[in-house]
Amino acid sequence: MRAVVAVESLKENPYFVERAKEITDEVTYLPARPDQDELRDLLGQYDLLVVGVRERITGDMLRGESVRTRIVGTLSVGTDHLDLAALAEAGIHVERCPTANVRSVAEHALALLLALSKNLKWGDRLVADGKRRTDLPSLPFELSGRTLGLIGYGNIGRTLGTLATALGMRVVATSRTRQDGGTREVQFGTLEFVMSESHLLSVNVPLTDETRTLVDSTTLAYVRPGALLVNTSRAEVVDEQAVRAALDNGCLAGYGGDYDHVSPDLAERPNVLLTPHVAGITVESNERLDNELIDRLVAHLKG
Repeated sequence: MRAVVAVESLKENPYFVERAKEITDEVTYLPARPDQDELRDLLGQYDLLVVGVRERITGDMLRGESVRTRIVGTLSVGTDHLDLAALAEAGIHVERCPTANVRSVAEHALALLLALSKNLKWGDRLVADGKRRTDLPSLPFELSGRTLGLIGYGNIGRTLGTLATALGMRVVATSRTRQDGGTREVQFGTLEFVMSESHLLSVNVPLTDETRTLVDSTTLAYVRPGALLVNTSRAEVVDEQAVRAALDNGCLAGYGGDYDHVSPDLAERPNVLLTPHVAGITVESNERLDNELIDRLVAHLKG
């Protein structure tokens, strides 16, 4: 089996390299990330393709008899960069890393919530401008005793809920499998219920046709006035125009996001905190991503 790895840094991971030898006869580590044309060529030359979220595999790339690839591994939790239906139709199996960066993303979401609740970006600007705390628009507040709403209760949502509970927060959440009831740690409800109950909200769902612009002007109308919202999912899950309007009318007191394509006028606001799609990338999670993916590929191919 011939394999190609689009992320060259994986050759510096001894565990990945050794485990890859168990299932391949030849592994090529690319010195530069492939563009779409190069990726199309790779699909015709290699049995196994390892990619990251920058590499998009579309249905158009899979048409014809020249596709050799039988398995694609992605160094990510999300798969919105892959046309899963087209890959399945072409008989190509996909492996991902469902748990490797859960802790990293959950901690990042909590960091955004803490930073917004403490007015850290606003305060930093005031100090840089020689101003004082009296120039803050409002006092910071404590998270203990507040309600955190989790839009999505998968691995990341559950981990963030645990962190929030440790801080003394009440947790409510939406779930694909539960609309009511709950446990000692979390109460489940509809999206409207969660939006209306929460002082702080975190979006933790994958990008699908169903979740695209899940948070829009309609759902934001249910938000408790002055709530904080953070999104460590894909940018497209939240309607940016609706967020801007909610910030303008006071429906939202602050917004945090983790993605690298955002309008400058939103990014410049002192009550908006944005990071360049790094929530899932830490020293620890990078190694876990590599190792989890190769373990899952080996398990699949050894059957």
